[in-house]
Amino acid sequence: MNQTQPIETGIAVVDLDRMLGFYTRVLGCKEERRADIPAELSGGLAMSTDGYVNVWLLTPYGERIKLMSPPTPPERVDPPEYLTRRTGIAYMTFYCTGLHEILAAAEAEGAVLRSDRALIDPDRPLRLCFFTDPEGNVIELVEVDAA
Repeated sequence: MNQTQPIETGIAVVDLDRMLGFYTRVLGCKEERRADIPAELSGGLAMSTDGYVNVWLLTPYGERIKLMSPPTPPERVDPPEYLTRRTGIAYMTFYCTGLHEILAAAEAEGAVLRSDRALIDPDRPLRLCFFTDPEGNVIELVEVDAA
């Protein structure tokens, strides 16, 4: 395979405005573009029977996240207690600086910390945590002290 663009991750969302706000304010993504995907295309793609709105977000590092909002809200499926107990994409990882501030902003917008808070102790050279965004998608933050 000769990959021609960065990988994109699609997330079906119930509340597009809330999720767009979360990913832009908390994770620093920027809306790159949006499109109304018509039913004729979305049905053929096995995405939705009645179309959907697709919003492309650019992460601070250049990857893309697509927020997909169909007219009929999708069913929310909460992640298992242990992420390796179910197949499929389990989480997205963001390597960052300022992990504590990002996590605080995420929690202020409805995110729920899943991991032990001791793992983000400022004295640790490697800090990481998992949390769910407001609709239950799991995000990992990783911060490593410079050597």
